[in-house]
Order: sequence, then C-alpha cells, then structure tokens
Amino acid sequence: MREETRSVIMVSKEARKRLENIGVLVVVGSGKGGVGKSTVSVNLAVALAKQGASVGLLDGDAYGPSIPLMLGVRKRTESKGWSAALPLADLKTQQRKIQPLTRYGVKIISVGFFIGEEQAVAPMPDALGLLMRQLLFSVDWGELDYLVIDLPPGTSEPQDTFCRELVVDGAVLVTTPQDIARIDTAKALAMFQRAHVPVLGVVHNMGSVLCPHCGELFEVFPRSTEQRNALDSIPILGDIPLDPGVVSMSDQGYPVVVSMPESVAARVFSEMAQKVTQRLAEEREGEA
Repeated sequence: MREETRSVIMVSKEARKRLENIGVLVVVGSGKGGVGKSTVSVNLAVALAKQGASVGLLDGDAYGPSIPLMLGVRKRTESKGWSAALPLADLKTQQRKIQPLTRYGVKIISVGFFIGEEQAVAPMPDALGLLMRQLLFSVDWGELDYLVIDLPPGTSEPQDTFCRELVVDGAVLVTTPQDIARIDTAKALAMFQRAHVPVLGVVHNMGSVLCPHCGELFEVFPRSTEQRNALDSIPILGDIPLDPGVVSMSDQGYPVVVSMPESVAARVFSEMAQKVTQRLAEEREGEA
C-alpha cells in the first residue's frame, strides 16, 4: 500500500514543480535499452538549437551515461575519492551551482562528466531518482526554451521521481521495429499516460539501413506484425534509418545534424524538432 501512495498516479499535476526559467521540459524514453534514445535526445536538442531555441540537455542515465561521448566530451581516467562525488548546490540560492558545458549551442550535463567513461556507478535503485533530481536542480541552466532529459531504459527510477515531482510538458518515445522493443515501449507509454504526461509521439529508429554504396534503404530486422493499439495510435515523429556514417560520426562526438546535415537522418531529426514544437503548442492550446 505504501508503494501505491508513492506512485505517480497519486500525484496531481498541480502538485508538481515547474523548473524556474525553463520554458518546456521534454523527456525522451523507452522501456527498452539499445533503441537509440540518446541519439534521438542529442540530435533533437541540437536540431532545436539550430532552429534558434535556447536548449539544455540532461543525461538521466547514471548507470550508462552516453551523452558525453556523443558530444565529444571524453574523460578516460577514473575519478577517485571526493572527485568522484557529484558537487551539490545550495538549492535555495545560486551558490555553488554547476556550470553546464555547451556543445553545438546546447547546455549539457551528465554524471559522465564526473567519472571515467569506463568507470561503473552503482547508486541504490531507490536513491537513483533523488540523485538525478539533485543533479537537475544543481545546474545553473540560465533561461531555456527547452530542457531535454534523456531517460534510462525501464519504467522505474528516475522516471518515477521526475513524473511525480516535476511538470513534464511532453514525452518522446523511441522504439525499433521488433516486437520485443515495442512491448517495452508500450509499457513506457502506459507509465506516462498514468502520470498524465502528454506523449508527443513515437520515433521509429533503425527500421531500415542506408546502403553506403547505392544509397538505397533496405530492412535488416523483421518488423513486428503484432498490433499494439495504444502505441500505434500515437503520432509518428520520424523514421530514422541506420546509417553507418551517422554511427561513426556520433562515436567521434559529432551529431548527424551537424556533421551530415544533408543526410536522410539529419533531415528526419530537423523535421522531428519542428513536429515536437508543433505538438507542444497543440498541447498548450488544449489546456487553455
């Protein structure tokens, strides 16, 4: 019974906190790992910035932070002792606020900035939400039009803490064509719906492969034939092909919307940013 009291279902939207000086809070999630949430988060944030918005990006995955690598921030050596601890700010003042790094016009912060890229972090599951909330509030974001949070896989923490305590203006779901991914993404959809978080749409990732020689698209993985009514009913924000060039540049810290702006994937991300902006405007009009 105590767990039910803590659930996001039991917390009204009016009781949640809106981040100061943050226009819109958007989360990118999926119940499944390895579907490309971080790639979508990075390129969505950079695409929004390229369209003239002020944007922040929080890497919400404490166990496997990948945003630093994708944006060219490498920390190869392990941190030890106090240097491995997250600096905590005085939340009532601006004292000791963490200054985010800026890459491609986006302010970014990640647990990966404080530990080595091959160093394991093992916070207790119950403390993970508190850890990410503290990191979120410890950053001097300034004034932002959008803050994008790249969520870890699953439907527990820090998702539960964010949905219970913050006004989340919209969620973007990411899935691949296989039914195993779609099942988990449907679970994430149900979680956000129970929390009364507007789901802006779904991104279909790695549904096809772009041949580097002929430029043709072809399917590698079998698509699910299972109908999932709730998941299939939400808008499609984009269908991103798997491009070897995109993967290579991302590993070097260059998002595709910057390194290959004329590519199919970059165009999809740019259109996705416009669709997200439009869907958020529609949600605001619906609430008015």
